[in-house]
Amino acid sequence: MSGLDYAAIRRQIPIRRVLELLNCEPIRCRSEQWRGTCPFCGDGSRRKRCFSVHISRHLFRCFACHQSGNQLDLWVVATSQPLYQATIDLCRRLGIEPVILDNPQPPKVQ
Repeated sequence: MSGLDYAAIRRQIPIRRVLELLNCEPIRCRSEQWRGTCPFCGDGSRRKRCFSVHISRHLFRCFACHQSGNQLDLWVVATSQPLYQATIDLCRRLGIEPVILDNPQPPKVQ
């Protein structure tokens, strides 16, 4: 299995595109901060604005179910796939060529 350059892939995929795939619409927008219903923990009345997304930083967080992370993490949680498979799937759905590392190195053990 080839290694993926996750940082390069994240630079190609705005979190806004992932939100569109999830049909996730904001209820309230303040500049770069979006609030809305969490796509993971439901849309109960007390959770209408528990999901927060910072559009320019490409980060999300749910204050109810405590899921958080970047745009790849969002797709991992939404699809219940491991990171590698979720990243390949997301790239395919968005028509983006996954960036493969030239020489993937195993992590150094200290």
